[in-house]
Amino acid sequence: MEQRFRSSENSEWGDFPAQTMCDETRDFPIPLEDGKNRTLGELYDRTPKELISKVMLEEKVFTTWYHRRFVLLGDACHKLNPAGGHGAVTAIHDAIALANLIYCMPSKTSEDVTRIFEEYHKERLPAVTESYNNSRQLARVSEKGIVGRIMRFLTTYMPVWLWRIALARTLRFRPQVGFIKAIEAKGPVKPVVSASEQKSRAMFEGQQTTAASL
Repeated sequence: MEQRFRSSENSEWGDFPAQTMCDETRDFPIPLEDGKNRTLGELYDRTPKELISKVMLEEKVFTTWYHRRFVLLGDACHKLNPAGGHGAVTAIHDAIALANLIYCMPSKTSEDVTRIFEEYHKERLPAVTESYNNSRQLARVSEKGIVGRIMRFLTTYMPVWLWRIALARTLRFRPQVGFIKAIEAKGPVKPVVSASEQKSRAMFEGQQTTAASL
């Protein structure tokens, strides 16, 4: 029955998949500060049935990000698990890199459009891949069985210094818009050099110098 329902239109929004999801995850523990043992089932029982729905979650970094004069960013080319909290951040950074490259694009020819899309993909792929891997690791905290228990134990008792190292791997990717005034980089984590920002910053500062001399 569920298989037939999944093959129909809008199957992820139906009552049957939602109920199946609740049944399969009822025993998942909910860690709270008061120390009492609670489960997701208790949360489901207190939630009106009409407010419970299920959607399909895809996690993937796609190979193709652009074609001719079309380019993708955010979830359209890299879908990250929400557990990492990086989805919106990576999308915003994609937009920044694209804006920087479009700003300093020498012409509107197909060759130049393809070239900046290649530069965009080359710059953003390492950061997106890092966020993707981190999100998948954090998502394992909610897994059933021994793997989930181990991950919950490690994340609960992980030393602060180790957390900082893990966070620094993703926080180092933070490009800025190059055609406005730069913001001073603060904090102990030094940002990775953004090629698109450097490129647009050089053009922007050159234009400012020229305008000042006129």
